[in-house]
Amino acid sequence: MTWSVAALAAVVLWSAAGARALRAFQLRAGATARAMLALWTLATVTWLLACAVLLATLATRVMGPGVKAFVAACVDLFQAVHQNGAASGVAAAGLLGTAGLARLSWTAVRRRRTRRAQAREHGRALAAGGHRRTLHLDRVWLVEHPEPAAYCMPGRGLGIVVTRGALDRLTGPELRAVLAHERAHLRGHHHLLVTWTRLLDTAFPGVPLLRAAAREVPELVEWAADDRAAREAGPHALAHALGIMAASGARGPDPALSAEGACPVRRVRRQVQPPGPPAGWAAHAGAALVVVLPLALAVLATALNVVVPYCECVG
Repeated sequence: MTWSVAALAAVVLWSAAGARALRAFQLRAGATARAMLALWTLATVTWLLACAVLLATLATRVMGPGVKAFVAACVDLFQAVHQNGAASGVAAAGLLGTAGLARLSWTAVRRRRTRRAQAREHGRALAAGGHRRTLHLDRVWLVEHPEPAAYCMPGRGLGIVVTRGALDRLTGPELRAVLAHERAHLRGHHHLLVTWTRLLDTAFPGVPLLRAAAREVPELVEWAADDRAAREAGPHALAHALGIMAASGARGPDPALSAEGACPVRRVRRQVQPPGPPAGWAAHAGAALVVVLPLALAVLATALNVVVPYCECVG
């Protein structure tokens, strides 16, 4: 029972204070955008798994030693539920798990349908009003629009989109930086990370950790793409390009990841200010261990709820 309470407390505490802990680690340790993306993704995945394991722990608690022994091959499941009078507890745990899974699945299906429809519509618009062109070895869609903008949309026949205004107003190094930024989004599958966090936040509203992840991850993917572009084309060229496109106010469609996304002021400041010393592997390993601690406690609690009654049954 003690481990079950500890696991529940860890999950609740991490749900409430995990976002603050991750932000503090980023500020104090100087973690890179890629490292923070990994930690935020790990935090959301472990939160979901820990909740699922806690439901399993609840089931083993309310169903009594008979069913736990069945898990260890001692008795039959249905007989144990009947003998212990645990049908209501089993039903409650099953309903909670089913409701959570159903909400997550329905939200995922709905968002996927919306994004596929948006991608098809945008693909038709590109085929009708744009044309293919090679810029700095990148195959892109060129759209005749006077405002400078660039974005990428994953999917067959899509990819990087650049406006005529961007070609006219950006210098060669600035255009290379923009293209490198969008290429980093596509190669890093950043749209999947953004979709994942927004999916969890929509499926389980009111959880502070998930709400913070849905805000932080979209900005972090922009920072990670900026870092990649700065290494390829230089930080000053990237900063100038960000300023030009942010001033225009033009943005890509909703599902797209655009070069002018997130807060342009903070992104430019990151490029012009020298970065501090990066965090070492020990700091990152420690942060990862803290992130997975709630899941580890939940798994331990479930294992003890099964193993301990089994040992008593055998003894």
